[in-house]
Amino acid sequence: MPKITQAGWWLVVLWLALSFNTLRADTPTEAKVVGGVEHDMPDWFKESFLEIQEDIQEAADANKHVMLFFHLNNCPYCAKMLDDNFLQEPLKSYIQKHFDVIAINIKGDRQVQYSKDLAFSEKELADNLEVSLTPTITFINADNKTVARLNGYRSPAQFKPVLEYVANQTYKTEALSDYLAKQTPTNSYQLQSNEAFKDLKDLSSVKTPLAVIFESTSCSDCMFLHETLLKNPEIQNELKAFTVVRFAADDSTEIIDVQGNKTTPKDWLQSLKLSYQPGIVLFDEGKEVSRLEGKLYNFHFQQFLNYVSSKGYKERSFPEHLGMRQEEQLKQGKTVNIGEN
Repeated sequence: MPKITQAGWWLVVLWLALSFNTLRADTPTEAKVVGGVEHDMPDWFKESFLEIQEDIQEAADANKHVMLFFHLNNCPYCAKMLDDNFLQEPLKSYIQKHFDVIAINIKGDRQVQYSKDLAFSEKELADNLEVSLTPTITFINADNKTVARLNGYRSPAQFKPVLEYVANQTYKTEALSDYLAKQTPTNSYQLQSNEAFKDLKDLSSVKTPLAVIFESTSCSDCMFLHETLLKNPEIQNELKAFTVVRFAADDSTEIIDVQGNKTTPKDWLQSLKLSYQPGIVLFDEGKEVSRLEGKLYNFHFQQFLNYVSSKGYKERSFPEHLGMRQEEQLKQGKTVNIGEN
């Protein structure tokens, strides 16, 4: 066998390195979920034995309400909600003064005695209350009744009036959506146009899935909808299955809703009791299927639309659909980004 010179060895090493790099470049990168954010509950959240009736009584004795904070591990919206609202002043002190906050993990196994007759694991309680987005926050009064509920992330400017609504017991005299509609508008946003929006007045004649968007000049998340979500190609593709209609929240023009009733966007919005803008309600076959009442990033918003366009709602809950779609994309070798970017 001929001897290999030192130079020859270097050529062999170089060839092996190039071959390895070529093989590595041709091998698909392992698909994974990115964008999740780890988070811990603030140390001042109540250390509860999850006997909610006792928690309610203790809160009432201190002139407080109970706030249940439903969260999920690595949920980017939960982390942002905690960072923006529960860990920053002035809301941190306001919440501590008026509320006992109890964390519930929607995939958790701890036992919750929710009422005298109802006991669940954390995940069973979340299912029973139809928690489909995290964070979901429910506010409970001294009579063990839910007096307000938020589904999804809210900014401090959006969260503060809800806290005041509950702390001042305004729920005794009016609905949350009515209360929020009367708050002083900031007039910081101008309604944007989009080629996907249809100018329709009679929604009862729509045969496709229908997406109805409500916006106002005080909407703090509407620009995110237009500049980020509606410019995403995958979301644009999902919207092709829908008839998309956008209304101004204060529009008094006569329209016909999906059930054939004469109304106005303003009155219809009030009857829908949406407490978030941009409020988006998805209809199919003349019935409401799902609604968006909190901020979603690209992946979740895409699946929010797909849940209706694919008729997935006829077979499963939205969380189940979300998990199924995520698994499908991972099997296809696609990285799933559940974060903001």
